[in-house]
Amino acid sequence: MKQFIVLIATVALGLAIYGMIAGPGEHSMLSAVKGVWTDEIDLRTREP
Repeated sequence: MKQFIVLIATVALGLAIYGMIAGPGEHSMLSAVKGVWTDEIDLRTREP
C-alpha cells in the first residue's frame, strides 16, 4: 500500500512540475523564456 501511495504522489508531483515548466498560459517557464527570446530578437534586429 505504501508503494502505491508513493507512486501516486510521484505522478502528482510530475504533473505539477510539468505544469510549471511547459504548461499553458503566461505563468509557465516555457512562456517566459519564449518572451525573453522574442524581446532579444526584436532588440537585436532593430535598426538605429
